[in-house]
Amino acid sequence: MRYKAALLLVMLVLCGCGGFSQSTPTAAPTEAPSATPVPPTATPVPPTPTATPVPKLRIGLLDAGELGSGTNLLALLDAGAGEFAAAHALPYTMLAAPDAAAAVDARIAAGDNVIVLAGDGQGATVSAAATAHIGVTFIYMGQPAPAATENLIVLGAEGFAPDELGFLAGLAVGAASRSEVVAAVVSLLDVSGKAYDSGFQNGMRVACGRCKYIQIDTRIYAGREVQQALLIRLREDERVDTIWAAPGAGGDWLLEGCAQQGCRVVTNGKPPAVLEPAVAAVVELRPDVPLTAILAALWEDRAPAVPVALNAASGALQLRPLGAGAALTAADVNVVMDFANRLASGELSTGIDPATGLPF
Repeated sequence: MRYKAALLLVMLVLCGCGGFSQSTPTAAPTEAPSATPVPPTATPVPPTPTATPVPKLRIGLLDAGELGSGTNLLALLDAGAGEFAAAHALPYTMLAAPDAAAAVDARIAAGDNVIVLAGDGQGATVSAAATAHIGVTFIYMGQPAPAATENLIVLGAEGFAPDELGFLAGLAVGAASRSEVVAAVVSLLDVSGKAYDSGFQNGMRVACGRCKYIQIDTRIYAGREVQQALLIRLREDERVDTIWAAPGAGGDWLLEGCAQQGCRVVTNGKPPAVLEPAVAAVVELRPDVPLTAILAALWEDRAPAVPVALNAASGALQLRPLGAGAALTAADVNVVMDFANRLASGELSTGIDPATGLPF
């Protein structure tokens, strides 16, 4: 009996401990196969259009008529401005301007901010334009010259320096002469005429201290017979072999006549074709040199040096020996150019009072 009770107790203990219960296996989590990520498709953004750069300078040259101070000057201004514009990739326009005021307005409307106006008698026009358009720089060459302002630059208010032009011509004439007798055609009616004459004499004496000078005023030589007699006297009696004519003195016919009879000539600016074989030297009129200097200053944001004189120092007057018929030897050229360079540097003076046109 006791045995049966003990066996029953053991069985109850085994049942209470749960026995050999079988648990349901837990399934492993199923993980979806990883796919290769696809980047989102981006909508292409069009590039921002590059703005066309605005030129720093837009240059216009207006031909408003004759320049009595010399021939071929407009072509020189055109060449100088055009070459500067090309070198700096700047827009440049040159055109005839029979109506200067309308042409100025048209170029400003086109965007020009530097306007070069060339032509005598346009001072009032360019002054009015400069007053009306403060943001535009005006450069004027012509006579009579207006007063310069902050945005109006005048190229040579007094024209080409007459004493220096005469001095350079005198240097060349004196050096080229072999007979040591020279002549110049001048007009002594005004200060400029006197300065041409005085400057010529001083330059001639520097190059040829022994030269005889014959001064000619062509106003008193009217008529072909009188002119022919003058030529004979100059060549046969006086033995003149080199001659120059001051600007505005009316001596072109005399230069041509003397050249035909064997004289050497010195000219102001580019010589006409008929004189080229006889030209010993040229006093070059170069307004393009100071014009280019002004444009360079504007390009570099510098204030241009004013007033602008048309003289040797500014580069507007230059002596170019040609030596027609061996008129100028290498030694002559060295001497002449030494004095010309010293005049340009300011080391040498013509010795002429600009107020009177006479020697100091």
